[in-house]
Amino acid sequence: MNAAAAIRQLLADASLGVLATAGPAGPLTSLMAFAVESPSSLVMATLPDTRKWRNMLADPRISLLVDDRETALDRGSVRALTLAGRHEPGTEAQRQAGFDVLGRRHPHLAGLLARPEIALIRLQVTSYLLLTGPTDAAYLTSLDEASATEAAGQDSGPIPPAPRR
Repeated sequence: MNAAAAIRQLLADASLGVLATAGPAGPLTSLMAFAVESPSSLVMATLPDTRKWRNMLADPRISLLVDDRETALDRGSVRALTLAGRHEPGTEAQRQAGFDVLGRRHPHLAGLLARPEIALIRLQVTSYLLLTGPTDAAYLTSLDEASATEAAGQDSGPIPPAPRR
């Protein structure tokens, strides 16, 4: 299976991910229910009076980690996907459409999603980093297979380095 197909499959199978934001108090991670709105857009919901929401308003760069550790046959084949991008809330119609997608994927969230103050988190994905086991990596900027750069058993050169302080 190529990297783009593996990413699509992982996103179809998973329903929870770890959202990462950063703010004045430092980084924050939050376990979130998510739904795929399009190949480059995922949606989540939160109350607006949360640290993660304040972080996103101050710095819209966010990422989501999705993995299959609970269903992988062995630890050596666990897949972990980091989706990096920006929070882009969109128009009111897009917001409502996002809530509809999230509600269909997670009916148990109906009560939360019905609250008028709920905020929609929309991750517009700019990159996908798929790790399979401890050494195989694929970095994509879209789910078009032609954009994939795969590296096995090495530090993935095309993956942008973390900023140094």
